Amino acid sequence: MDLIRYLVGEIASVQAIESNKTRKTQIEDTTVILLQFKNGALGIMTVSDTIVSPLSWELTAKENPAYPATKQNCYSIGGTHGTLEIPPGRIWSQDTKNGVERSWWNPINNDAYTVEVADSLDVQIDHFCDVIEGKAKPIVSGEEGLKLLRVIEAIKQTAENKTTIHL
Repeated sequence: MDLIRYLVGEIASVQAIESNKTRKTQIEDTTVILLQFKNGALGIMTVSDTIVSPLSWELTAKENPAYPATKQNCYSIGGTHGTLEIPPGRIWSQDTKNGVERSWWNPINNDAYTVEVADSLDVQIDHFCDVIEGKAKPIVSGEEGLKLLRVIEAIKQTAENKTTIHL
């Protein structure tokens, strides 16, 4: 969720529905979330621990060699001038700088950007140790973590109360 906030903006309101029907446990196994951002953008997130899919972060990011990698994307963020797929870092857009009008009838192109893959668990623990030793500042501040917890708590509350929560 922090990645979405970083790329799209702060969240203004949330609505959510959750279910535990598949595993029949006391906690949810599937959640659908509607997001409205302060900048007017809208978002939909589906989170499920019960489906077979090549679209999970673990299977797409290639961060952890314990998971078999797929060549799919986990997130798709669309806007009026293009769509970003994460990973693989592909951007879909129309070449409007050469006088081409944005239109359903004009072709779209894509550019893919690559990043060096490292074992994310090693990178995270190394950074954590550096922060503890005073060698680095946290990449994500405690304030950002608190903002994320507020969004997650709002999602849980709206799913339980079947209301919209404005943040």
